[in-house]
Amino acid sequence: MEPVDIVLTKDTFEVLASGTRLTILKTLNERRMTVTELADDLNLAKSTVHHHLQRLADAGFVAAGEDGHAWVYYALTPEGRALLQPHGSARVRIILTAGLASLAGGIVALAAFLTAPVREEPVPPLPGGGGLPIPEGPPVELLVAGIALVLVGGFLVGYACIRRGKMRAAGDSPADRKIT
Repeated sequence: MEPVDIVLTKDTFEVLASGTRLTILKTLNERRMTVTELADDLNLAKSTVHHHLQRLADAGFVAAGEDGHAWVYYALTPEGRALLQPHGSARVRIILTAGLASLAGGIVALAAFLTAPVREEPVPPLPGGGGLPIPEGPPVELLVAGIALVLVGGFLVGYACIRRGKMRAAGDSPADRKIT
């Protein structure tokens, strides 16, 4: 998501000074809704919700979208989303990168464990008794570290993909925006 600049003016502060309008923004952050749905969800009169939505729309934080049905759905604009989720896609990219790095490290550790030489006969002691002992098999720590890194990496990549899917479903992806 491209960063969206929000210009804070006196009017913007007045719009955001209402707790009800902030609650409406947070509710619309979950999904688009009609005036009736918002009124029911917030236990407010439809006229009150409509007034607050009009103020938010005038400030450019929400937009009414008609999809050919009898209902008008309100949703956050990129500016409204940027208010609630500053740098949201940057977090997803960081989580995805950490997950992929963890997966790669886990795969390398597992490959090192699987390709480590295995001695079938014990190493004879060195004359004079010096030197380091050579382990007879691959270190088990590589196996444990590899499995742990693969599990953590898989979890992080899965979480990042789910978050990215939710952002795309909400229309928060640059690929979802129309160029005018």
